[in-house]
Amino acid sequence: MTNRLLHALEVSDGSATLYLSGRLAGSDAFPLRGVCRDIPVHVRTLRLDLHGVTALDEGAMNTIRALVRYWRETRNGNFRLAFATEQDVVSAIEPASPPPTTGRIDHVIGRSAALTGMFL
Repeated sequence: MTNRLLHALEVSDGSATLYLSGRLAGSDAFPLRGVCRDIPVHVRTLRLDLHGVTALDEGAMNTIRALVRYWRETRNGNFRLAFATEQDVVSAIEPASPPPTTGRIDHVIGRSAALTGMFL
């Protein structure tokens, strides 16, 4: 049994997959950001594959959030997350943002106008 987090990186045309295995902890955020920083700048989509993660220690979810935030801030790119449980294999894909349109009240007030109207 390993107490360390291991990683492997696969880079293709416009995307990269970061494979993690072992125990994921809060202290892994900084080293994983370094791995992401070294991915070629033309890569816009990062897929984080957690199939090999055996345990989530304290702060593990914060590590994942930190990677998502770092990727968005530095690459303005897409992020995909893949993991497995005993019963399911899950792949979460971030939907593409719709192009901004001017004149919609949603953009002015920052939330859905329909939902806002329901609570007035």
